[in-house]
Amino acid sequence: MNRSPLLVTFLSISLLAITNKALADSPYIGIDYMLTDIDVGGENIQPAIMGLRAGVSNNNIAFEAQYLLSSKTDNSNRIKFDLEESKALYVVLQSDTMQGFRFDVSLGYAMNDLAVTGPAETYNGTEEYSGFSWGVSLIQQLPYIENAQVRLGYQSLYKDSDLEITGIALGLTYQF
Repeated sequence: MNRSPLLVTFLSISLLAITNKALADSPYIGIDYMLTDIDVGGENIQPAIMGLRAGVSNNNIAFEAQYLLSSKTDNSNRIKFDLEESKALYVVLQSDTMQGFRFDVSLGYAMNDLAVTGPAETYNGTEEYSGFSWGVSLIQQLPYIENAQVRLGYQSLYKDSDLEITGIALGLTYQF
């Protein structure tokens, strides 16, 4: 039984069910550069991706949508791996800000498109890997730019017995 559409529907409804007050209080947008690590059968491939995040937060809980797009591919044994794109929805649990720092934990669902190209005798194609995704982030407020923050985060975009997609992201966030 494929539970992926049910989970995506649930997260989408949760995102849309945010009150008008929450939308008016604290929407945010962010841009990230992520250095990914794709572990396929013991081989590590490290393409880079750019990300766009948008969300709304209220009472230390945020709902966030994330879109990642490939900016660099990587090769292993004459086979090119490219995380073409990743789309995700998260519930973000946020700590209180203390001395300009905050800690976030993200739980959600990600859909990742992984493209593989190589010689004719190897597999060539794009596969979608969807499932549970999580992340942790350390956020620091910028002292002279009101409502702007720097974000350093770790994300696990997908994991099963044969494939693991993780990344370390550095980015900027602006809270309206």
